[in-house]
Amino acid sequence: MIAKLLARIKETEEVQWRNPYLLPLATAIHNARITAENVKAAEERLRRFEPYIAKVFPQTNGVIESPLVTIPAMEQHLQVKWKLLLKCDSHLSISGSIKARGGIYEVLKHAEQLAVRQGMLALEDCYSRLDSEVFRTFFSQYRIAVGSTGNLGLSIGIKEKKPLI
Repeated sequence: MIAKLLARIKETEEVQWRNPYLLPLATAIHNARITAENVKAAEERLRRFEPYIAKVFPQTNGVIESPLVTIPAMEQHLQVKWKLLLKCDSHLSISGSIKARGGIYEVLKHAEQLAVRQGMLALEDCYSRLDSEVFRTFFSQYRIAVGSTGNLGLSIGIKEKKPLI
């Protein structure tokens, strides 16, 4: 089946593929082990990074956030009775790529783990100190490979003039 699909793609034919391993949302969340504790830990980590983010990307005030806008044309088209909102991650000020927050979060999490493990950073420290030559030298010995040909890779690779860790 995959060989036939790939052959059609090579011939530039329009194709549709349905993931045979697609799971119901509740099962996927359970399998991913998404818990209230995981969400709280992520929120706390992003708070710890606010001083660093504010320092290297001052336009963010330390928070990587994108606009949330109403989409009345979609509401009308779908004939829904509630407000539909669109999260505009394409308008993030430091990347402009959807999935940017998640990709950046993973880089920050990895950087934090490395620095804490090395004894260079404590969770109580002001993370603005990460924007220093000592930390740039430390992090320069590591590389991150992103297994994506699209927006996830872009979210980590695109940045303004300042480095992300």
